[in-house]
Amino acid sequence: MASIQDYVLKFNNGDWEEFSNIFGDDVSKFLSLVKRRGFLDQIDIDSVRRFDNEQVNPTLKTLLELNPSFLDDIIEYNFSDIEKRSDGYYLKLSDLSELSEFFKSGGRYDDSQIVKNVMGEDWWEPYSDTVHNVYDEIIEVLNDKNLKELSSRILEIVGNQELSVDDYQSDLFEEISNDEGMFTINESNVMDIINDEDSMRELFSGVLGDLRNNLFNLGDNAHNQAYNDEVYENIWSELSTLFEGKHDWVTKQTKDGKTVYTPYVKIRDLYGDIMSYLTDFLPYNDPITDYGDYTSMKRYWMDQFSELLSFSDPGYPDHRRVEENINDAFVDYLY
Repeated sequence: MASIQDYVLKFNNGDWEEFSNIFGDDVSKFLSLVKRRGFLDQIDIDSVRRFDNEQVNPTLKTLLELNPSFLDDIIEYNFSDIEKRSDGYYLKLSDLSELSEFFKSGGRYDDSQIVKNVMGEDWWEPYSDTVHNVYDEIIEVLNDKNLKELSSRILEIVGNQELSVDDYQSDLFEEISNDEGMFTINESNVMDIINDEDSMRELFSGVLGDLRNNLFNLGDNAHNQAYNDEVYENIWSELSTLFEGKHDWVTKQTKDGKTVYTPYVKIRDLYGDIMSYLTDFLPYNDPITDYGDYTSMKRYWMDQFSELLSFSDPGYPDHRRVEENINDAFVDYLY
């Protein structure tokens, strides 16, 4: 009579059907007996790949229930994009835009595409020509520090030069001009000029034209940064149902001396994710071994039994964020 070890060997060789009738064709009964006899650790999980499709998920589910450490074997033989660390399991990504796979696609608002845009390596610029009045939208939102920087830059460009009031219409320039109709911009009047919209508008149309163009670019970038930041936060808020925290980077030097940055993100409950798939697809012909990566498996399960992630698109960036970005980057656009 064959011993339990003989049956384990047959099982590992893919010969389950030769003796399955002894256990009523119920692999869970066989595996439960193997565990009771102390031989469960000798089960070769790779042998399950040779089972008929409808037997794969029930077998793996039973193995996981009997011994949760089989999770590592399932990962080793199926999911090349998962790395085990001392504090849990991490999903390895080629780039962050891969996270778009967990979001809904299609429709008027394609969340998946927005995630690709925001998380992609290239800077996404959905907004352009955002500034219509450089004085109202840029100068008037500057903090005291940046106003001081602006005054210094104006003095560098046009300070202490004699300018003719005939070339300008501003009442302020008329007031500070001399009898010959000439005036200069200096430390004593530059702040008065900055505080006068008519005067600044005329300067922006002339001697400060290059600076004006820079500030238009600043406005566009401030809007794009504000939008990207807000959407980025919304994306990670949704991803928090699947992952813990945000990503970290692992650096590696290639043979040719280049540095490669690979993003990893910690999976919140890998055991639960795999068990949910095995349980929900138990009666279906969708073996988990069909997948070579976690992302494809999880997306398919979400699409069939839960729902893919979605987030609220703000549509337009928060003006407070825009103003903060303007002040944060202002000095970089002065030159």
